[in-house]
Amino acid sequence: SISTFLGVAQAGGLLDKDGQPINVGKAMLVDAFSTTFSGLFGTSSGTTYIESAAGIEEGGRTGLTAVVTGLLFLPFMFLSPLLAFIPAVATAPVLVLIGVFMAKSLTLLDWKNYEEAVPAFVAVVLIPLTYSITQGIIWGFLVYTFIKILVGKAREIHWMLYIIDAFAILSLVLPLIQKS
Repeated sequence: SISTFLGVAQAGGLLDKDGQPINVGKAMLVDAFSTTFSGLFGTSSGTTYIESAAGIEEGGRTGLTAVVTGLLFLPFMFLSPLLAFIPAVATAPVLVLIGVFMAKSLTLLDWKNYEEAVPAFVAVVLIPLTYSITQGIIWGFLVYTFIKILVGKAREIHWMLYIIDAFAILSLVLPLIQKS
């Protein structure tokens, strides 16, 4: 969520003088609650989507943009079977364009700082190679932690990242154990 939120805030020019999203704390709190409660109700997570950048780039700045977009999608609740006739070839260019929008944020990385750049590069490369955003992020986190430990900056890592890394390693190892 945070990377998408940052990308959307950047697209909308909603960053402060330090390059941080305005009201990021409130936005992340709302995002956390909506994700939690959507899970309780068995729906897809209510989170920030990269598609929001399209509305923002076209001038949308309020919740009215989301309401209008939702109303425009309403007929497709009934017309969705017709969407099955659209071949994957027709949607591929849209996915490439979304990838380009997402790649814009790579220019914000400090590519001279290898402690930050290498994990980001690993994540970006592994996402398409593994066909999994999750795998790319997992390996990016693990490489980040490994590099920080390697250069003697283990204390700079928040303790929560060690816990996330432990669960990430479990998620990678358990399927291998179950296969054998």
